[in-house]
Amino acid sequence: MSTIYVEKLEIYTILGIKQEEREHKQKLIIDYWIETDISKAMQSDDIADCVNYRTINKQILKTVESSSYNTIERLLGVVLDIIMQSSSIEKSTVQIAKPGALRYAKNVSITASRER
Repeated sequence: MSTIYVEKLEIYTILGIKQEEREHKQKLIIDYWIETDISKAMQSDDIADCVNYRTINKQILKTVESSSYNTIERLLGVVLDIIMQSSSIEKSTVQIAKPGALRYAKNVSITASRER
């Protein structure tokens, strides 16, 4: 098993329950790890044998930018659903950080994993 890591994807969206959070998009930082078998791709050098992380990333961007969830937990579940759509992915871990969510803290983040 190998891991693909996408680091610090910055996305702006509506997220939160307070009125000011619902009025203006705010920055989220998403990190995600994809665990998959890349042994065939390592031998073939064929893109067809690879996980298309560009397509996954574009779907995450499209979905999150147009979303308007109340909780970071729900958004985390949605992002995990997007990643796990590919049958070649065995496990994924996602961390979503909300900068400035708590006074005196750089970020508040939540992390979850899903596997087949």
